[in-house]
Amino acid sequence: MSKLPHLLLALLLASPLANAMKGVFWQPQLRDNPISEASWQSLMHNLRQQGFDTLILQWTRYGDAFTQEHDRTLLQHKAAAAQRAGLKVIVGLNADPDFFSRQKQSAAAQESYLSRLRALDIQQARLWLDTAGVKPDGWYLSAEIDDLNWRSDAARQPMLTWLADTRRALGAISDRPVYISSFFAGNMAPQGYSQLVGQMKAAGVNVWVQDGTGVGKLTDAQRALYLDAAAGCASASPARGVVYEVFEAGSGKTFSARPMPDARINALLKQTSPCGKDSLYFSLRYLPVARGVMSHE
Repeated sequence: MSKLPHLLLALLLASPLANAMKGVFWQPQLRDNPISEASWQSLMHNLRQQGFDTLILQWTRYGDAFTQEHDRTLLQHKAAAAQRAGLKVIVGLNADPDFFSRQKQSAAAQESYLSRLRALDIQQARLWLDTAGVKPDGWYLSAEIDDLNWRSDAARQPMLTWLADTRRALGAISDRPVYISSFFAGNMAPQGYSQLVGQMKAAGVNVWVQDGTGVGKLTDAQRALYLDAAAGCASASPARGVVYEVFEAGSGKTFSARPMPDARINALLKQTSPCGKDSLYFSLRYLPVARGVMSHE
């Protein structure tokens, strides 16, 4: 028998498409605690039936939220239910509500702050490994990297060092892939932004680029330039995948959002990222499948 079919199969299995993730972000909130086990398990099964293979917990601690054992236990049970439904679970770690305002500090203060973030992430990872009964399929760093605060090489070096050190520290306690997301708003040229994402990748983390649809700060044509440069098909495009926003942001200084129309969401769910990269969706509470289970308001 010819070995050609086996060779083609091997090439297919080695391709990015064969390993591409279709995941959905869930931002755990304390108001999700009352969701019954039956409703949550049904939601997880429905996600699996719709072709999702991964649930990303954006965080497992947000400020002081989920520091109480009762709240943490409920969150862990939901993660375990997702795995029982056949979903991989990427565990987000510590989230600081003040992350973006802390970037206005001096370089020395920021370096110290990033070190504290790493310590809190490691603490959270150990806590979950010791108590959750959930074997994470990856770790997610909740600190989103933008194209405004890290434009200069001098500004981004502490951030890149922080990423590399955090990746090594997490690998020492549980060697799983580490992910982070990034977004753009026209503060850098597309190629410059792609270079930033490439440097983050070189630090050892997988970068997902947010598509910016829901926020709506750039036109479709402008967004396409950034997505093509950072997450396109070219070998120089460093991102691991694209986060598709399935919400529409409201106006005003305080962030608010509502789900996109169902038809538009369903169209997004049918598409795939360029060249078989990861396709992620933000977020679970905006999807039609979650209607009646969790509130988006």
